[in-house]
Amino acid sequence: MGDTHTAWGFPSFIHHSELHKQYGGYLVGGTCVIEAEVSVTDVSPVSTDESMNILSDAESIFTKAESLLKSISKEPTSSVPDPTSTEPSFKDHAVAKGRFNKLISFPLKDLVNSEHETAMIETLSILGDNLSSFSDDQAEQIKQLKADFPITKQKWRDSVRVKANCERSLSIFEKTKNLLEVSVKNENGIKTELEELKNRENELKVELKKLQDDSRWLVMERLELSKQTQQIYAFAEEQAGKIKGTEEEMSAANKNLEDLKSNWETMKPLSV
Repeated sequence: MGDTHTAWGFPSFIHHSELHKQYGGYLVGGTCVIEAEVSVTDVSPVSTDESMNILSDAESIFTKAESLLKSISKEPTSSVPDPTSTEPSFKDHAVAKGRFNKLISFPLKDLVNSEHETAMIETLSILGDNLSSFSDDQAEQIKQLKADFPITKQKWRDSVRVKANCERSLSIFEKTKNLLEVSVKNENGIKTELEELKNRENELKVELKKLQDDSRWLVMERLELSKQTQQIYAFAEEQAGKIKGTEEEMSAANKNLEDLKSNWETMKPLSV
């Protein structure tokens, strides 16, 4: 385990407006679609008083964050401005036409930007109030666009949110799959090692059986030899009882032989 741990949260305070950026914020359609990981370095143990001070700061930050979340949850994050309650920033018909021609050339993702979105709604409202200056086809298209634009931008935001959630799910799945692959690989290595040990165990069992068979055979052979040894021992013991008298007779016989040889030597000088 390393010296750092990951945790949910923000490494520093961020402005409220950053939460609602359509492509880089943390809240899209009221849903958090971006995860933030921060590293918290392990610290040495602190005294109780220091710990209370640190927790006091943490509690203060937590309270502010909780309050901010409550205020955010009450604010509409994807509501459509009401053209009737919005004071147009430009009411001149000619200016509105020029602005419309510019806005209609933007990619749809740019029109979902709150500033461009408001401008388009205001422009369509002004053009809708001056349909008589357009041809019938143009007037019909403007009316249709005015009705469809809020729905279109909402569908875009919903799709962006779904895409982000799907990407997050796919990312989590990919990480999970990678973890599974590593786990399976490690387990497979252990499985292979266990199989090798099992094979070695079987080989040792075969060797052990052979050693046991050899041991039993040697035991039987020794028992047979022991019977023979017992018989020889009994015969030797019997002979040992008799050998003492035999040795005495042999000693006496040897002495007589020496005496006879000595006497014979004394007789050799005799000649007739």
